[in-house]
Amino acid sequence: MSIMLNEFLTAPDVVREVVVNNKQIIAAIAKEFKSRGITNITTVARGTSDNAATYFKYLVEVIGGIMVSKFSPSITTIYGSKVNLSNNMLLAISQSGMSTDTLMVAESAKETGALTVAVTNNPDSPLAKICDFHIYLRAGEERSVAATKTFIAELTAMYLLANALSPSPAKMNVSELPPMLDKFINENKEELRLFAEKTKHLNNFIILSRGMLQSVSSELSLKIMESCYRFSRPFSTCEFMHGPIALVEEGTQIMMLAPSSEFSQEFINMATRLSILGAQITAFTDIKEVEDIAQNSFRMPFCRGMETPFLYTIAVEIYAAYLAETLGINPDLPRNMKKITITK
Repeated sequence: MSIMLNEFLTAPDVVREVVVNNKQIIAAIAKEFKSRGITNITTVARGTSDNAATYFKYLVEVIGGIMVSKFSPSITTIYGSKVNLSNNMLLAISQSGMSTDTLMVAESAKETGALTVAVTNNPDSPLAKICDFHIYLRAGEERSVAATKTFIAELTAMYLLANALSPSPAKMNVSELPPMLDKFINENKEELRLFAEKTKHLNNFIILSRGMLQSVSSELSLKIMESCYRFSRPFSTCEFMHGPIALVEEGTQIMMLAPSSEFSQEFINMATRLSILGAQITAFTDIKEVEDIAQNSFRMPFCRGMETPFLYTIAVEIYAAYLAETLGINPDLPRNMKKITITK
C-alpha cells in the first residue's frame, strides 16, 4: 500500500483531531471578527489549500452571507502593491506554512490592519507565527509528497470556521463525520480499487460538478495530474455551457461528480446532452438517471448537502491513489515535485 493511500485512509481520525482541538481558537476568531465589525474575508492559498479555500467561500457565503474574495499573490509579491485590507479578515491557508507568497501577503495584510488567520499543519511555521490567530490542523506528519490528509483537515477547519462566523450556522453535526467516513471507507475501498482498474484508460478528460463540489473536482483534477500523469480540467456545469462545451465530440471523456442536490436536474440534463453529443461519461453519483446514462459509474451513498464534499473527497482521493498504482506509477514519488513548494 502506498503512503499516499494509507494517509487518505486516516481521514476519520484527522477529522476528529481538527474538531476536538480547535473549538476554542475558532470561537476566539469569531468573537474578534464580530467585535471588529468585519464585513469581508480574503483568502490566500495555493494548490490543495486553495481548493479548500473554494469550499470555504461557498460555505460562508451560503450560510453566513459574508463576501469572500481570493487574493492573487503576485499583486503583492511581484507587482509590489499594498492592498488595503483593513476591513477584511485575511485567511491564509498553507499545509507547511512556509510558502513565500502566502507569507508575504499575510505580512502586507497585517500592516494594513487586517485581522489575519493562518491555517497550517505546522505551529512553528513562519505563517503560523506572524498571523493573529492560528488554526492548527494537527494531521500529523504528512509523508506523501502530494497533499493527502491535510486536505480533509482543511475542509474540516473551513466548515468549523464558516459556521462560527455565520449568524445562521449550518445544521451538520461534525461528530457524525468520522463514523460516516469510516463506514464509507470500509464498505467501498475495494470497489474503488476495481473502479480505478476499470477506468485506467481515461486521459485528457473534463471534470464537471457544481456548487460546493467545485472544491472537490479541482482537488481530483490536481491529484490525477500530479499522481497519475493524466491531464484533466475541472469546470462547473454552468461555466461549461459558456464555451467549453464546444470541445465535446464523439469519444470526449467526461467525469461527473453529481450528488443529489439542488443541481440534480442540471446534472441529469447535462449527462443527457453530453451523451447525445457522443461523450463518454464516468460518474461518481447517487442519481439513478445519471448512473444509467454513464458508461462507467461509481454508486455513491446519499448524503446531506454539507456532508457531501467530505464523502466525495474521500471517494475521489482513494480512487486517484488506486489509479496511480493501477497505472504502475508510484504516487509517493511523483516526478518533478517535492513536498514543500516555495513560490513567489
